[in-house]
Amino acid sequence: MVGENRLLNLSLLLALFFSLITVTLLNLQVFRTDRYRTLSEENCFKKEIVVPVRGSIISSDNAVIATSKRYFSLYGEVSKINMDAGAIGKLSELIAIQPDSINALIKMSRIYDERDVLLKSNLDIATVTFLEENGGMYQGLSIRSHPRRFYPYEYVYSHVLGYVGNITQTEYEKYKQLGYSITDFIGKTGVERSYEKYLKGQNGIKYFETDVYGRVIREIEKKNAVEKINGNDVYVTLNHRMQMYIDTLMTENESGCILLLDAKDGSVISMYSKPSFDPNIFVYGIRRDMWDYLKRNPLSPFLNRCTDGVYPPGSTFKILTTLSGLNEGFIDSQTYFQECNGSIMISNRIFNCWSTHYELDLLEAFKQSCDVYYYQLGMKIGLDKLARYAYLSGFGDAVGIDIYEESNGLVPDTKYLNKKYGRNGWGIGQTANLSIGQGDLLVTPIQMASFLLAILNGGEKIIPHIVDSIIDKQNEVRFRHKKKINGKLVFSNEDMAFIRLCMTEAVNGDKGTGAGAKSSLCSISGKTGTAENSAGIPHAWFVSYFPSDNPEVVCVIVLENSGHGGEMAAPFAKRIAEKWMNMK
Repeated sequence: MVGENRLLNLSLLLALFFSLITVTLLNLQVFRTDRYRTLSEENCFKKEIVVPVRGSIISSDNAVIATSKRYFSLYGEVSKINMDAGAIGKLSELIAIQPDSINALIKMSRIYDERDVLLKSNLDIATVTFLEENGGMYQGLSIRSHPRRFYPYEYVYSHVLGYVGNITQTEYEKYKQLGYSITDFIGKTGVERSYEKYLKGQNGIKYFETDVYGRVIREIEKKNAVEKINGNDVYVTLNHRMQMYIDTLMTENESGCILLLDAKDGSVISMYSKPSFDPNIFVYGIRRDMWDYLKRNPLSPFLNRCTDGVYPPGSTFKILTTLSGLNEGFIDSQTYFQECNGSIMISNRIFNCWSTHYELDLLEAFKQSCDVYYYQLGMKIGLDKLARYAYLSGFGDAVGIDIYEESNGLVPDTKYLNKKYGRNGWGIGQTANLSIGQGDLLVTPIQMASFLLAILNGGEKIIPHIVDSIIDKQNEVRFRHKKKINGKLVFSNEDMAFIRLCMTEAVNGDKGTGAGAKSSLCSISGKTGTAENSAGIPHAWFVSYFPSDNPEVVCVIVLENSGHGGEMAAPFAKRIAEKWMNMK
């Protein structure tokens, strides 16, 4: 009886055992066939992102100012990289990247379920050769040749074109639905960022058969392979010859900017900001010490001073003060105020002028840039009215140019001053300062250029632009700029014609502060400005247009820590205008 029970129990155990085997085989061979086939294929086949060629950026005179070159890059297959500390250490020595950085890259790829991780761009030939000859030592690594951004003129265009860099986690979350990979590069600033969707193109996908070490044997065809689509070419309004000329002109200046606009449509002819940086350093991964140096540099090399730099405009703001007084009916061309003896008493405080001018009418006061005259005019207009005219003329707000890096500036009114200083902490002196472009007032060079552009176009506030058109690889137009107008100045055509006369006289008339811009080759109209600088030497301003009778170019120059606008900035405008006339 006992023997029979043991035999029965053994039979039941065998039956259960074979039942489990049968279920497992069914699960593996029938129910989970697709999953294990996929895993098997992943061990035999390798999916590779095919990077498209980013579109070129081309100047108005057909210079290629941003293009692509082929670089060797090192990728690792996440599932096959040897994560042992010793192996990572050897890899770190080979590619000169810290082990922590390598581990962080691999971790990010795992988070986003990316099969491959970009470990290093721009491999030198010696490293490529070593890896090709010793591939077995570094399992899961592969070398790929990819197009990468190249800026042939280095720092000259860095602010206006911007740069590309490795995509961040935040950017990847935003763009992954558009087919971006965690290994992609993306536009960070300037035109590269604003027109990313046109420049990037579309990633492709290829499949390769691999051996047990992950090395490619051959490319294979699969139905879910995707052809890459190269990026579109972007044609900008920048004139290469003028940009390069301005670069030579600014050699002796440590910091500042020069901005040129087409006087009829607002297209940007030149946008130059100094100091700058070489955008190529971001293409293959910037070193931490270099990044820290650029970010901490007190001269702010990443700052696009043309659009994002804010300054007191100094006496260039007298253009607005003059138009405001005329529009209010407080003055006309024959108006005189208390004569200038070098200073004036305002609310128990002496406000100085830069010279002694005696008795002046409006035209002479503008031409000679008499502060005493404009103190009195500003107080007649009043702080809030003057601030209101500034707002209506485009100050205190971004002009809307087609790059993201733009500041609003600051126009102080009663509300602002009460908040900053308290109701009893400021007085009429603030109005006097505002009238000559000092005090709390801050403007950007592009705001000043846009204001002058509007004066030359019957008051139309034309929005400046950098990109003219975008053409795809089939030569089809994907985008063409259309003129955009953001309202109109409130000043009459008669008053704007008078301010143009004042600007012409400021350069070409007797005792004009802009005489340094006077040219026998081209008539120039302009206004000087010397903006007080709490950190030291004043900033030199000169805003102008040329030729005077039929304007083609609006020119705004700011030379930081340089002195008087008439002495330092006006001669630059003369040389730029003469270069322009010789280029035609």
